[in-house]
Amino acid sequence: MAELRPSGAPGPTAPPAPGPTAPPAFASLFPPGLHAIYGECRRLYPDQPNPLQVTAIVKFTGTDGPSGFGFELTFRLKRETGESAPPTWPAELMQGLARYVFQSENTFCSGDHVSWHSPLDNSESRIQHMLLTEDPQMQPVQTPFGVVTFLQIVGVCTEELHAAQQWNGQGILELLRTVPVAGGPWLITDMRRGETIFEIDPHLQVCIETDGSNLSGVSAKCAWDDLSRPPEDDEDSRSICVGAQPRRLSGKDTEQIRETLRRGLEINSKPVLPPINPQRQNGLTHDRAP
Repeated sequence: MAELRPSGAPGPTAPPAPGPTAPPAFASLFPPGLHAIYGECRRLYPDQPNPLQVTAIVKFTGTDGPSGFGFELTFRLKRETGESAPPTWPAELMQGLARYVFQSENTFCSGDHVSWHSPLDNSESRIQHMLLTEDPQMQPVQTPFGVVTFLQIVGVCTEELHAAQQWNGQGILELLRTVPVAGGPWLITDMRRGETIFEIDPHLQVCIETDGSNLSGVSAKCAWDDLSRPPEDDEDSRSICVGAQPRRLSGKDTEQIRETLRRGLEINSKPVLPPINPQRQNGLTHDRAP
């Protein structure tokens, strides 16, 4: 399992966490907020001296709110036959998500889904998108700078992403937990999985048809007037002064706005993040359940 602070700035791998008798100079290398995070990792993995950290950045906030953006990303990947060391692509994947959070200041929450539109490991895998959920083992921790929650990335197929969009992300995560080869109780991503949960168990589709979706959409209409331009006539001047209804949008303007919104809502949108692999372009869409 890898762990990542959600920021886009790359940093060096941290040395092993100091023990109780560590010299003060060595202990000072660790920002106070990281001690609680490392402690939670050591609780689950006592034989691993240091988590597979990608970056470390200090962000000071109050103790009564979230620390930094309030979460750390985790990922559980099924070990391939013959592998002797963890692959590096999950770290690159999480760094891309962290860069998105850092640049956009949009945070992730449990139940969110991320449309990646490309195999997560740049192979021919069907696992091309992600769901996010609270880590099933790592509990939220209190640091000197606020609370940190651990969010786990779960790789899913396109059909499972569409089900999360049409139904709800938490519901799909619960179904994945019930299918051992699709994730099981720890929601372990298997990049070699060739079947969706609906192909493995067609009866799961009944849940979607019965419960419906918990997602929602918002549409709006707008109109405006330029108060800085000279009035065209006395009637127009009175209209501006008394706050009468502004003129309606022209048909051309309305169509232009509609077309812009349509392009922005298309599934295959332009990439939000710089590509992790310079040979490929990945488009990322982040949707949230209310």
